[in-house]
Amino acid sequence: MTTVRTFHSAGRFLFAVACSLLMQLGCSPDSDGPREFWRPWYELPDALVSEEPTIDLGVRDLSSVQDASVSDLTAPQGCTLSVSVTTSSAGGKYAPRNIGAIWISDGSGRFVKSLYVWAGQRAKYLRKWNEVTSAASLPASRVDAISSATLGSHGVRSATWKCTDTTGKLVVDGSYQVCFELTDFDGQGPSDCVAFTKGSAPFSVTPADAASFGKRRLDFTP
Repeated sequence: MTTVRTFHSAGRFLFAVACSLLMQLGCSPDSDGPREFWRPWYELPDALVSEEPTIDLGVRDLSSVQDASVSDLTAPQGCTLSVSVTTSSAGGKYAPRNIGAIWISDGSGRFVKSLYVWAGQRAKYLRKWNEVTSAASLPASRVDAISSATLGSHGVRSATWKCTDTTGKLVVDGSYQVCFELTDFDGQGPSDCVAFTKGSAPFSVTPADAASFGKRRLDFTP
């Protein structure tokens, strides 16, 4: 009887040792690798749990997408400003021959772009136009402007502004001026500026007449 009990105890001991070794090795007769098949997945070490596949939606940074949208909304927008004026004599000795200029300035009077300049060698007598273009380091700038020599008579002068500066860059919304100047003698003649607002609203205005500048009209399309 003692021998049987001893054998039984030894068998239980060997079985326990075998089970312990199998658990340490992480294998079983039915396994083909280190995965502990008898343990549920949620008890397995993280390294043994396969990750779910991810789907790439092509968006790397949502904040950058949002910023781009806001930027598009606040970026300068194109527009068209049509300007017309009927000129008349300033009483100079060369009348009806005359020289003149129409240009855009910002709300502070800083030069933006010339629209129409009719003047040859005597352009130096367009004192106001020369002053603002020189202050902008663009002396006598005629970039993209209608340009001609001295005109032999008065009449309608028309020009269009596409809301760009001399570099072709769109300007921001805000306060601007369209300015007029002419002379018919060797000296400074009359000049006048009309303020307007570049924004999202269209408008048509007929400013009051000024010396040598009548029937003026501004038509703005955003």
